[in-house]
Amino acid sequence: MAEAGSGRWLVVALGSGSGGRPVALPAARVRALARVPGLTRVPGAPLALAGLAGLSGRALPVLDLARLLDPEAAPPLPTRMVVAEAAGPVGLLVAGIVGLVADPGPAARLDLPALVAACLPRRAAGAAEPAPPGEAAPPPPRDARVALLALTVAGRPYALPLAEVEAVLHRPEAAASPPGPEGLSWRGRPLPLLCLATRLGFGAAPARRVAVVRGVGLAAGRVGPVLRLEPAAIDPVPRALRGDPALAGFARPGDGHTLVGILSARALAGDAPEAAPAPVPARPTDRAVTLDLAGQAYGLPAGAVLSVAPAPGSLVRVPRAPDFLAGMMPVRGGAMPVIDLARRLGLPAGGERRRLVVVEADGVRAGLLVDGVRFGAGGRTLDPAALLAPAGGLDP
Repeated sequence: MAEAGSGRWLVVALGSGSGGRPVALPAARVRALARVPGLTRVPGAPLALAGLAGLSGRALPVLDLARLLDPEAAPPLPTRMVVAEAAGPVGLLVAGIVGLVADPGPAARLDLPALVAACLPRRAAGAAEPAPPGEAAPPPPRDARVALLALTVAGRPYALPLAEVEAVLHRPEAAASPPGPEGLSWRGRPLPLLCLATRLGFGAAPARRVAVVRGVGLAAGRVGPVLRLEPAAIDPVPRALRGDPALAGFARPGDGHTLVGILSARALAGDAPEAAPAPVPARPTDRAVTLDLAGQAYGLPAGAVLSVAPAPGSLVRVPRAPDFLAGMMPVRGGAMPVIDLARRLGLPAGGERRRLVVVEADGVRAGLLVDGVRFGAGGRTLDPAALLAPAGGLDP
């Protein structure tokens, strides 16, 4: 693990107290010592990558050295950052600086280029990248600047290309917590909501504003102001960090030391749950819903039916699932099992399943694919609990 060559070593601690084992970095590779900077998190990045920091007008990958050496480690809060050269500049978070020595003694001597290459294998040192991300709209003829709408997500700065934003909405005060099954109406239809804090890996966080892009609501803590930046202030995502398409690039407003993650409207809208199926019209006299299936009629208690919608165009298949489980579909940020009711009842598999009936029984929710739906009693009555309970592995 030792790096070839001789010279002085910078010894750093990976933890505090007696449990803080020392390691040695080649002093020739150390460029600077600094306080821990503000970091911009990269969705889908390796666990050891703590984030990106703004340094001298460019994005600096910052690695947690303890996690780089041991992915299972739970390191203490870092206090210092070592800026080192390893096929390009990189920041290393450590618990403390021990000192500069000629012989590091028992401290492990690290081969920095090999460690960094293992974590960021496709990183190219100093490679020039083309300018703004493709998400940024072409600038107006008289203004070459890139317009971005700032967002605050779990207290962190992000932005969307302004040309992609169709509207900005307020969420009701009662819904200001992380987005749940409640929705918003926009242009006369339900608006699917995606919680940006959850999508970017920060967990649940308050989201009081919604930016509408491509017919999907992206919920954030705050929205605005509009940032207008020169193209030179926009950087692409480094090659090695392109695992998650939600991040399209980085902006450097102000003094260039702050990084704002630019989100891809196209990727996020594709991640959003589909709009909720239209609710079943309320009919006080209807006490049952009739399902048409393989030329026969079956009844369901109206109280168990949550919604009726057109059958989904595609489903995610589940390996080694029962043959009647047609697949899973996204709904309200989660996944719902969809059952081919004809197969579930042992009926002939022919016929076109044109409708999806969402039912719930004993805390289990699932969709039933049927040929058609009528309101009112008719046919053999089915027990929703019996239909769902034996389905195996259906989560409430």
